[in-house]
Amino acid sequence: MSSTRIKIVETSILLFNNKGLANVRLQDIAEYNEISPGNLTYHFKTKKDLMEYIIYYMIRKLVEIEAKQRESLKHMSLYKILRNNLIFLFNYRFFFRDILEIINLVPNAKSVYKDVIIINEKFTTEYISISIKNGYMKKEVFDGQYRIFARNNWAIISSSLATWEVLDDSKNRYHKIYNEIMGHFYPYLTNKGLERYKSKQKEISKKIDKDFKNL
Repeated sequence: MSSTRIKIVETSILLFNNKGLANVRLQDIAEYNEISPGNLTYHFKTKKDLMEYIIYYMIRKLVEIEAKQRESLKHMSLYKILRNNLIFLFNYRFFFRDILEIINLVPNAKSVYKDVIIINEKFTTEYISISIKNGYMKKEVFDGQYRIFARNNWAIISSSLATWEVLDDSKNRYHKIYNEIMGHFYPYLTNKGLERYKSKQKEISKKIDKDFKNL
């Protein structure tokens, strides 16, 4: 991908995040990049062409995230798993907010949306399995309990993202999102898990300030 194309893709994502897909024209993207409309359409003839490339760009990022998540699992770092996931969602929040409109424009966007949910559920489930083996989380009360938990975890993340964008402009918004997600895990922690969580709270608070300051 040429440097000009990368710049167009990245600035388009920024504009879509800030204004919404429907409110950004190719002309707006050209003006933001200080290039002519003809120069832009040389790279992307239509908004559909641009969106197809953005989806390809997102797929590459998803592959990178999956590798990071696998590494985080080795170290039993729930914070890193959540951080990697949330940063991806924040960086491409227009995609999740405007997904129905995007699917109408590029139908295969549906599979990318589905993949994000599957990856989130997979690593949540795998983290829980390892946590149970290490005595940090309680065993299932009924078969499939944690499959439901993983699906609900995605719903909480999605809801938190919407709340963050629409209602919350405070400096502590990232802490609130993390605490809301952790609140979902809290009732399932064993005493050993609770001690581990409490011992890491201050450290994690500092990491949130550092990791999310540029979002």
